[in-house]
Amino acid sequence: MRKVFAAVATFATAAGALIAGAQGNAPLRALRAGRTDKFQIELRVRSEVEGQKSTTIGAKTYVEPVSQWVEQRLTWTDERRVISTGADGAAEIEERLANFSDATDSSDSDPDTTKLLGALKSAIQPWEAARTLRYRETRAGQIIGLDAAAAPPLEEQAPRVLTAWLLRALRPTAALPAHLLVYNQSWEEPRAVQFAEWRGTTGSESGEWLGNTSGLRGRSEPAVQLHVTQEIAGTVAAGNEKPTEGTAQAHFHGESLSTLALEDLRLISATRSGMREIVWTLAPVEGLATPPKFRGRLSAEIHIKSCDETPCTDHGNGNSGGAGRGNR
Repeated sequence: MRKVFAAVATFATAAGALIAGAQGNAPLRALRAGRTDKFQIELRVRSEVEGQKSTTIGAKTYVEPVSQWVEQRLTWTDERRVISTGADGAAEIEERLANFSDATDSSDSDPDTTKLLGALKSAIQPWEAARTLRYRETRAGQIIGLDAAAAPPLEEQAPRVLTAWLLRALRPTAALPAHLLVYNQSWEEPRAVQFAEWRGTTGSESGEWLGNTSGLRGRSEPAVQLHVTQEIAGTVAAGNEKPTEGTAQAHFHGESLSTLALEDLRLISATRSGMREIVWTLAPVEGLATPPKFRGRLSAEIHIKSCDETPCTDHGNGNSGGAGRGNR
């Protein structure tokens, strides 16, 4: 898991602080000891299966599409506090997660879908308990010392690339790229990624600072938006997802749109999504023009909003989730 997290972390520009120092003008966050901010976080986890089922009637073989999906939605509050800062500007961070609520949905109620939903619920629901997380964050947004308790467990086969992405994406902060803060100027770079289960793996990251968003959503302070997209693709060569016959292609897509206060680049709100997909092409079936295909997709969608921007809603039996302005 640590190796997977390290690979995904390269997409968060882990060397950002060093590069920023060399360039002199790459953006760095101002982390202030004692500052507290409160956020409401919504997470939707969706598991989908699409495929083809062959049916023979007389001398002819027909293909019948199969599609099933289940979804689990979680909502909670996250109180983030900067405990202390060091000489390099990096900070010790504490997050208090509370006020959990959940809901489920599915495509239908047949036995297979019910079993799929049960597996997703049993994996995620034990995580819905008040907890405190502590880790270190650099001025470039690199996170150090984050453990598995920071995100709900997913029913994901190795490599657990979506789980690793989720650990970082759920944090109410943003990794800053080692690029000048120039509005509407995009960048794209290759990323070296290796997993034991996937071969021929390629990766890339692209991003853009979007124009000045002063007064965004009624806020009076100037803000800027950071849009980042990440891609990984490869062929499944080992592990439980490798078919005994045929081939399997793997793909990961991650995307984040973060709104940051221009004053200190703290997070105001964010919308993030990650998707891990495997497409199996099975052995040819007599009577079918093309080999049958199956698609398995595990995805997560995240919405983060500051309670300073919109009052948070209380959920569950945790601590009060009312709005509170961050200490400056």
